[in-house]
Amino acid sequence: MISVLYVDDERFLLEMSKIYLERSGEMYVDITESAGEALAILCNRRYDAVISDYQMPGMDGIEFLKILREKYPALPVIIFTGKTRDEIAITAFENGADFYIRKGGEPKAQFAELTHKIRKSVEHYRAKQELEDRSIRLRHHIQRSSGLVRILDREGRVVYDSPSTSQILGYPDHFLTGKCAVDFIHPEDRETVATAFGQILDRTNPGTPVRFRFRKADGKYIELESVAMNFIGIHGVDGIVVTTWPAPGRDHTGRQEENCRVLSACRGGSRKSNSGVPPINEVIDTLENAKKDETDLLLTLVGKMHDYN
Repeated sequence: MISVLYVDDERFLLEMSKIYLERSGEMYVDITESAGEALAILCNRRYDAVISDYQMPGMDGIEFLKILREKYPALPVIIFTGKTRDEIAITAFENGADFYIRKGGEPKAQFAELTHKIRKSVEHYRAKQELEDRSIRLRHHIQRSSGLVRILDREGRVVYDSPSTSQILGYPDHFLTGKCAVDFIHPEDRETVATAFGQILDRTNPGTPVRFRFRKADGKYIELESVAMNFIGIHGVDGIVVTTWPAPGRDHTGRQEENCRVLSACRGGSRKSNSGVPPINEVIDTLENAKKDETDLLLTLVGKMHDYN
């Protein structure tokens, strides 16, 4: 159900518009005859969209629009007026109106256009709100995760590091931000990591974990495993998200055999590995099988890291 607040000093038009917009059962419309009353209503109730006339006593539609943009920046606002001057339309758009519709003409066509513009503006509004909500949830999951969650830019520089970096690697908060992650990787492992990073950029990596050694603050190396996903261009992330945990078995000798042993054990179905992190098969399954959009998938993966810690 789409909730709409319609403001106009023409009572007959208000009532007729309410009847037309509500008859499909898709919308619920509250009506009021002044912008001041509308602002009072908005203090106590949320709406998906506001429709406003331009010329009204006390406060006109542009003044009303400016206040709405200050108090409710993302709320869709449609100026619906009988005024035909282009400068009014230009002023409305300059002050943040989503649409400007002129009254007049054949009523059925006019209300069909109004209905379409309401739907379109509300769809955009809800999609934006959902993206913002997901970004908040993502940041919350990252903050809670005791595994390393790192966001890299296209050049491999760190643009975000989760708080657990200081606990696991010993560096102060934000120490790695702006630095190239590969500079801290053991020289023998850099080619492997660079290859995997290139596959992530090209979106050809199937979600296979990469194992490597990373230099800690004390100069010693810790063996880690990472899964990365390309979220470049995704709202609220815009980077390569790398989820990392200490690798099972820290002995650097016989690393290939150890990798095979760990992978084999993980694929055996145990819910939790000896290191207290998600079994690799579950991480891979999360990446390969989730039929969600990319942001939900990231939330699922980071949430899984938290669940196992």
